[in-house]
Amino acid sequence: MKHTFLRKINRLQLFTASPKINRSILKINNLTNDINKFTINRVNQTKNYSNTLKPTTNNVENIKFKNIGDGNLLVPYFPYGESDFASIRRSKQFYVDKTNLIPLLEESGKQLFFVRPPRWGKSLLLSMLSSYYDINKKDEFDELFSGLWIGDENNWTPGKNQYYVLKLDFSIQVDGTADDINQRLHTKINTTIEGFLECYGMGGEVSINQNDSFDTYQKLIQLLVKRKGKLMVLIDEYDRFANKLMFENPEKYQLIVEGKRGDPTSSPIRSFFERLKESSATGLQDFRSIITGITPIALADASGYNVSSNISSDKIFGGLVGFTENDLRMALNNIDIIGNDQDITISTMKKYYKGYHFPGSKHALFNTTLSMFFLNKLVKDEPFRNAVLQKQEIPLSILTDTNTMISENVFATLASSVVSNDIIQQLLSKDYVEVTESIYPSLKLREIIDPPSNEEDIQKIRDNALSFMYYHGMVTFTKESSKQMNPKQLLIPNEIAKVQYLEQLRRLISLHEKDVSTFINEPTQDNLRMLLNNILEKQETIYDNSMSEGGLQASIESALRAYCLFRNKELKIQAEKEYHVKNSNNKEYIKRADLVIRTSKKVLIIEFKHIRPNSLTKYSNIEYWNPQIFKNIFKDLSKQTDEELLEMEVLTHAKEKVVARSILNSAISQVKQYAQYENDADKSKSIHKYTVIQVGWPLIVRKLN
Repeated sequence: MKHTFLRKINRLQLFTASPKINRSILKINNLTNDINKFTINRVNQTKNYSNTLKPTTNNVENIKFKNIGDGNLLVPYFPYGESDFASIRRSKQFYVDKTNLIPLLEESGKQLFFVRPPRWGKSLLLSMLSSYYDINKKDEFDELFSGLWIGDENNWTPGKNQYYVLKLDFSIQVDGTADDINQRLHTKINTTIEGFLECYGMGGEVSINQNDSFDTYQKLIQLLVKRKGKLMVLIDEYDRFANKLMFENPEKYQLIVEGKRGDPTSSPIRSFFERLKESSATGLQDFRSIITGITPIALADASGYNVSSNISSDKIFGGLVGFTENDLRMALNNIDIIGNDQDITISTMKKYYKGYHFPGSKHALFNTTLSMFFLNKLVKDEPFRNAVLQKQEIPLSILTDTNTMISENVFATLASSVVSNDIIQQLLSKDYVEVTESIYPSLKLREIIDPPSNEEDIQKIRDNALSFMYYHGMVTFTKESSKQMNPKQLLIPNEIAKVQYLEQLRRLISLHEKDVSTFINEPTQDNLRMLLNNILEKQETIYDNSMSEGGLQASIESALRAYCLFRNKELKIQAEKEYHVKNSNNKEYIKRADLVIRTSKKVLIIEFKHIRPNSLTKYSNIEYWNPQIFKNIFKDLSKQTDEELLEMEVLTHAKEKVVARSILNSAISQVKQYAQYENDADKSKSIHKYTVIQVGWPLIVRKLN
């Protein structure tokens, strides 16, 4: 039989992991109600909610905009999507004062590292610091900082307006080859340095090396040493393009961030951070850097910047970004929403936007971008404003800013962890999940997408996955009391975040319900193959080597669990089902079946094996793997018959050469053994045995007699 080339791979599956720990039981009724709340009449509510509202006495028109300067320029009072501190201050827009933390930042170290979830105000923070330290903005200080804490001369620090400020961001395209991305990074840095030179009247004093921006940077340092200058480097979301690579192409990510095997200097990110680290010893009058990002993953993988102080978990900086309830009450006072109306508005914002706790944050924080989105809408959209003040039911789609949605790519990366299914189910059923040790201040990509799968490491794998979720804002710390954060317990922060989990689950159910039902009712080899192929075909194509054996079996397990929850509650599913067996020496040991499915009359046992394409000796001459190579190999493998695939030679982890058939035979032996134990335990049920082998890409599905 020839294999049809499968064009989709299961990286965008929410629950694609094989849990190796006991499952928590979902509170099905509550979960179903939550999903129904989110989905029923969603479109109709969005269209019609404004028609049912009564007018209020508040005059919306007078607070839509602030008059600026001569009155010819009008800007919204709430700077939604705006991260230019100077522009916000000149326009007299709403700004929450964080300047009291400037002295603490100076005292915390010369090179600082700070991470928070996406769209939490990190860019505005760096813009404010740039305005404070920039030697070019001495004459603008009063205009920008008057009325703020740091505007009082008694609070000034020695660094005020003393630095040349180099502001970098790594927002580049990640298509093309690794060399293409490398060159774009050099171009981005060179362009920024050229702008820096023009800004400070140094144009033409540094020759730009178009092929090596790090050389350009070194020349810039030399120039500033001659001028006896002080330099501050601010990097906004250092991991922006690295995260995109991380999600879409781990192989390319490895080349750009980690470097080629045996040659770490080939990584442009690593090389840049090495140069940054060396800047403090170049003879500059002073050197400081502040780097912000979403996660510490890329920095850990680059391993080239170990001199920075990670202040992300320092208690004094728990509120460095984000809004408190008092901040928002001040905003509402400024637009004349006071008294009972203010309490009602704050109550709505708490339900949907509040709930984030970072180490040191005294109160639950609100996401800044979501808050500005809501406040802007409150000012400009009268039906929305009326709905809030009259406590009307507002569709979640109206309250949700799509720019702050958790990326499907984040769900996909989480899905590669063998513990994701358990974590998601616990969060949806009992609202919190416990971390074994702590949120890791540093972790690497391979610890997320391809962790060791032995039982001893399961708690570390779990904590890695929870750390990944925490950094992306999917979970946050709980509070044991009004003053103390619980560092061991995590929860979904609010309704806006929670609904995304429910929506993903709803999508999963609708995708595979028919295929699952067919397989359960008629558990044939063809029906299992059809179910697996359909699951894979409906996922986004990612040509890489990151799919693990756990990911393979979890594709079907996820669909089965969703079906079990909402269509057939009598269906019982066990992943990594343990059997206590004895060997020839009568010594007891544990064997685990990948997936066991029970109905009232049947037991279905499935054993999965995954052979990665780079373990096939046929392709051992390929030194560097990229998406095009994987695509070509997958096409090649899909042309082979089952028999041809089974004769292919495989290099095992122990560096032994075996043929794929021996891996199939091992799986057959295992599943027959499990079937015998099931039959001995309950002879009233029919036993159905399967093996699923993925040779690089195509599936070989067998039902055993």
